[in-house]
Amino acid sequence: MRYNTVDYAPKMANKYTNRTMRGIDYMSASDKKKLRKAEKLAAMTEKQLKEKTEAKKLKITTIVFVAILAVMVLVAAVVMSINIVNNTGIIDKSTIAATTGEHKINSVQMNYYYKDVVNNTVSNWKSSYGDSFSLYTQLMGLDVTKPLDEQTYDSENNKTWADYFLDSALEKAKVDYAFYDLAMADNFELSEEQQSELDYNKQMMTLYAQLYGYTSVNDYLKAMYGYGCDLESYQEYTRIATIASAYYNQHEANLEFTDTDIREYEEGKELNYSFFDFAVYYVNAVSYREGGTKGEDGNTTYTDAEIAASIVKAKEIAEELGKSENLVELDKAIKALEINAEKEDAASNQMLDTQYTKISEVYRDWLADEDRKENDITVVEHKTTNTDANNNKIETINGYYVLVYLGRDDSMRHLADVRHLLVAFEGGTKDEDGNTVYSDEEKAKAKEEAEKLLQTWKDGDANVDSFIALVKEHSDDEGSAKNGGLYEDIHKASNYVENFRNWAIDDTRKEGDTGVVESPYGYHIMFYVGDDEMTYRDYLIKQDLINEAMDNWYNGIVEASSITRGDLSRIETSLVLGSN
Repeated sequence: MRYNTVDYAPKMANKYTNRTMRGIDYMSASDKKKLRKAEKLAAMTEKQLKEKTEAKKLKITTIVFVAILAVMVLVAAVVMSINIVNNTGIIDKSTIAATTGEHKINSVQMNYYYKDVVNNTVSNWKSSYGDSFSLYTQLMGLDVTKPLDEQTYDSENNKTWADYFLDSALEKAKVDYAFYDLAMADNFELSEEQQSELDYNKQMMTLYAQLYGYTSVNDYLKAMYGYGCDLESYQEYTRIATIASAYYNQHEANLEFTDTDIREYEEGKELNYSFFDFAVYYVNAVSYREGGTKGEDGNTTYTDAEIAASIVKAKEIAEELGKSENLVELDKAIKALEINAEKEDAASNQMLDTQYTKISEVYRDWLADEDRKENDITVVEHKTTNTDANNNKIETINGYYVLVYLGRDDSMRHLADVRHLLVAFEGGTKDEDGNTVYSDEEKAKAKEEAEKLLQTWKDGDANVDSFIALVKEHSDDEGSAKNGGLYEDIHKASNYVENFRNWAIDDTRKEGDTGVVESPYGYHIMFYVGDDEMTYRDYLIKQDLINEAMDNWYNGIVEASSITRGDLSRIETSLVLGSN
């Protein structure tokens, strides 16, 4: 019998399969051995595959880690390179921040201007407003704890406070270089004293660097102003600014005006140079309003009749006060007013030595009347004029001024020239504010020494030359001792210690007068040299002439100059005022 192999193979396979599925094992020993070997080989292959997979994962992780590490190293290298480059100042020195005339101002120079403008402005604010500095900056919308370039100064023009200071710095640079160029064209040179000030400034920078723990003055300047800043560039910055300022001052000092110039300028402005003493008390109509209706918003509104009644009441009170015979009676009447019952210091305000131009236009012409006499009293109505919706003028009476005339000074006293010898206090102790306080014994010792020196002079030749010699030998005021203690052109507004100034401008003072006066520094032996040719009145007129001439000269130069902005990205505009 022959078998069809095609038909046979499937059947055998089915039979074998069925038996195996029923748990009947028909495999031979050799087959089982082969199977175990295959299974072992399969198991090893699976392990190898797993190990291979893990190795591949590890390889990928390693590559990623190495890549990240490489990027980090690269970033660190870039940062380090940037820092190295920044520290050299190459970028700042080569970046042109602005151009004015023929001058290209790099970022180093502009950072000097910018930071000095910021620091000087803040210092002026603090000096002017003292404890109210923070309130002042808040009212301006400036937060001293936030960067300047993150605070809006001018929303309409989209400007920040950094822009405000940067504009000021650019203007300062423009002005400095404009006057510097004029000075160079005029072959101007600094005086020995001015040059000494520049040298002194260099020494101070070195001292500051040591004081604040910097290893070099260049490190200090870099910390203060930014990359690229060093002593050489700072000296150039201060040199240009110093020359510009000195040239400006020289031009002012060289201005000359004749008596004719002074008289012509005075014409029509005679009262501007007179000073007045007076007392004033204001009766405010608002203080006498009665009735009113309080609204939901808490504000009280008054009817026209109630407002009119308050004005009548204020006028009655003012006129009653105006019946006083003098200032003493007026102040008594003011204190007796019902409205001042709880005010112990209620009185008029005494305005002494007030220049005509600084007196309210409401009543200054009454004070300036040539027939005015001491203790003249008047009542002056105070009203304001506004316009309504239809552009009609509406006058409103606000109250009444009660005035007392006390005196007038037409500034005819001549300027005073004096010499002095200072015997300074010695010793002293510091108070809580750090001020030096001297004991009565220490003061008495200085006074005794001053009187002794004055008597020594009187016992000798007692003339100008001997006084000058005495000053040069004994004065503790080193600044004036070398020129014999001379101070000239002293007037009532001069910035001298009050006792010193008042002795010098005393109307009874005569040439050769001597005396001893006290100041916070010690005792001054005074010698009156004599009256200057110029009166205080002419001095004031001359100052106005000078100011007007200088303004015209200055404005002409500045308006003819220009400055072009360049790359300002290197300017540190993110300053925080609180850290300055």
